[in-house]
Amino acid sequence: MDEHPAVKPPGSFDYEAKRWGAAAVRPKPWYMNGLKLRYLLDDLSAVRGHVLDVGCGGGSVAKAVKRERPDLEVFGCDISESALGIAGASPDGVDFRLATAERLPFEDGTFDYVWIFDVLEHVEDPDRVLREVARVLKPGGGFHIVLPLEGQPWTLYRLVGCGTRWTAKIRQCGHIQIFSADRFRTTASRCGLRVTRTRWSYHVLLQAIDLVYFSWLDWRGPVAGSVEDMSATHGGVAGQLMRATSRAVASAAWAEARLLRAMPGGCGHFTCERVPVSS
Repeated sequence: MDEHPAVKPPGSFDYEAKRWGAAAVRPKPWYMNGLKLRYLLDDLSAVRGHVLDVGCGGGSVAKAVKRERPDLEVFGCDISESALGIAGASPDGVDFRLATAERLPFEDGTFDYVWIFDVLEHVEDPDRVLREVARVLKPGGGFHIVLPLEGQPWTLYRLVGCGTRWTAKIRQCGHIQIFSADRFRTTASRCGLRVTRTRWSYHVLLQAIDLVYFSWLDWRGPVAGSVEDMSATHGGVAGQLMRATSRAVASAAWAEARLLRAMPGGCGHFTCERVPVSS
């Protein structure tokens, strides 16, 4: 039995009404999304061929990989038509497809590398998604996942009872799975994906900001997208303040993640390899 079974949001979470993953991301300057991208690019350094972004949203990560590695054939897929509309308006060499993570529109062994950023916590059946990732990977192919660890021991998320006593992230961003690093490793292993390296981020500072922000959203009401996407498109003085605040928080998060990189945190960056599943 899973340590943290899925929890259900109150009513259907509307992904079509949200905007995320559209704001441009680069490996530098020193900010949190840049760190996520650099970890992925590190893992892709020796990869050649076809790669896939599952749950690509507005396509920012897939486009960043194509920009940094034009030799790769980059694909992206997402369940949201509105997100893919944003991505496809300027695809920048990426092949975007409408698809669910549970049923990818590709043949077995198509890809040399697959990645997922901040998606597995949203799905009802993580095993099915990870088995589908393993299916489309070539034997020995690589997999990189960025995953919130809101069930990780010794975190503020665990202290407040994220997903049980504190449920703001269920309502405001559809986190229906509560993972710890151990839960992910066990789940990945039974799906044919062996974790070979773990990096950490979202330590005490960013966890506290995360809890305050989503508690505020519970009081204020939902917003149209991620902080990065909203600040990138907001005009006037309010937009400037949003961008300055977002950059300051993202830079502090990067510094904390690098300083405490050996310490488990509230987000895991897992490098995995596709291996045969024991019968």
